[in-house]
Amino acid sequence: MPKFAFIVFLLLTFPSGFANALETPVVKKTLLLNDIDWPPFLFSRENERYIGIGKEIINQCLDEMGYPIDYLKLPVKRTHVQMQNGDLDISLYSYKKAREDFVYYSKVPIFISEYGFAVAKDSKVAINQISDLEKYYIGHLGGLTHTPEVLKIIEDKRKIDEVIESYNIDIMLRQLINVPSRIDIIPNSKETFLWRAKELGISDKIKVLDFTLAVKPYYVTVSKASQNIDRPLQFMGQIDQCLVKLHENGEYEKILDKYGLDAKLYPYEKYILP
Repeated sequence: MPKFAFIVFLLLTFPSGFANALETPVVKKTLLLNDIDWPPFLFSRENERYIGIGKEIINQCLDEMGYPIDYLKLPVKRTHVQMQNGDLDISLYSYKKAREDFVYYSKVPIFISEYGFAVAKDSKVAINQISDLEKYYIGHLGGLTHTPEVLKIIEDKRKIDEVIESYNIDIMLRQLINVPSRIDIIPNSKETFLWRAKELGISDKIKVLDFTLAVKPYYVTVSKASQNIDRPLQFMGQIDQCLVKLHENGEYEKILDKYGLDAKLYPYEKYILP
């Protein structure tokens, strides 16, 4: 759907919903969201300096819609379970058809991430195709979702002890630059690599490869079992209106710039769901 047509669709479908959410003094239930540490998109509440791109955007939209919110820090698998049973109201997910069984998706992405690989700065490691990964010792961040091709390589290399696994990206990056290193290469979000390397002061020791494994847009989703959102489809329409507004008024660009990202490199219109 073209960008202009989509915006018109939102305005015609929900002509007063967003305004009513702003103007009507209705006491709304507190919404529960999952709290994870995925810089620069999401920071858990232990971080005092940043809350993350995703949180800044969703917090702003929900505040304008009049909803109080609370965050629960949960492992990835438990997040899925609690979205299925309605113990969580909202999560930020990449699109998977199977998830439509238990969540409603927004149409406009809340952010977009590019997946690739990081190696040590002076490394000779090169990836021109996925099969090249088979040559190297891989650092795997526990809970991270991979493409089926990469997952198959990781599973095969586990059997021969050529996968080092951790649940902490900082530990993995430090292992990557150790001499000698137990890890040759790490797959993850390119934005995460760049952010953490900068924060750890090791940007001059890390190299993010040009090869792109995947581009993933992420969306606001609402649990179909939520007891705190009375009209979920209208709610999702208001979320989409808010996201479009943030792009149109320049606020979205300011948020990304705060985290060192260029909004022009993330064309959200390309990833609007039908």
